[in-house]
Amino acid sequence: MIKLGTSKEEVLFNELIEMAQNIEDASSVLSALFLDVFKGDYFSATSKNIKIKSIYERISMNREDIVSTIYREAFLPDFKESMLSLTHSIYYVMKSVKDAGRAMTSRKPSELLCLQLKENFLNYLATINEASKKMKQMISMLSNNIKESLKVGKEIQMLERNGEEIKDSMIQRLYELEKDNEVISILQMKDVITFLDDILDNMEEASLSVEILYSTLKS
Repeated sequence: MIKLGTSKEEVLFNELIEMAQNIEDASSVLSALFLDVFKGDYFSATSKNIKIKSIYERISMNREDIVSTIYREAFLPDFKESMLSLTHSIYYVMKSVKDAGRAMTSRKPSELLCLQLKENFLNYLATINEASKKMKQMISMLSNNIKESLKVGKEIQMLERNGEEIKDSMIQRLYELEKDNEVISILQMKDVITFLDDILDNMEEASLSVEILYSTLKS
């Protein structure tokens, strides 16, 4: 079993765990935002979007702290590179969460379109929430059981593939609904779906960064 335990490494891993926890929280808030939209409570949805932005700012500060530590301390070049890759992947997960919330609240969505896509969105968000929990689990095990962390990463990759199927079916559904909805409403939903897809894509990238980190530590 590969373990990492020096103080300077622990500083990095603790920051990553905090980022992963914040993303799990943000994913939950994003789901609540969508539910508010579906209930027609646009004011509450925009309030949740502000909360997501606040979480994004915290994660941005975490990323800055990690990058500063990586360049300040004496780490091996390969370790630095893999940790930077992992940090950026986690950051972009959060950025995509923020973008999805912004896209959903940038204008009041079409009630008809929301009704027509509600179940698809709920399935998509459930997949994202599950993946965010897995990502926190994966990051939490990095410093003491990276092999188990790799296994969880594979589960994230499977969830990303599930999300890809949901995305494809939603895009197809949007094409079918074009004749019944305004173009601007269709475009808004396409943006939202794209950002939800980005969330899972970046989670998958984070899991691949863990694989690279493992290879670095083995060599």
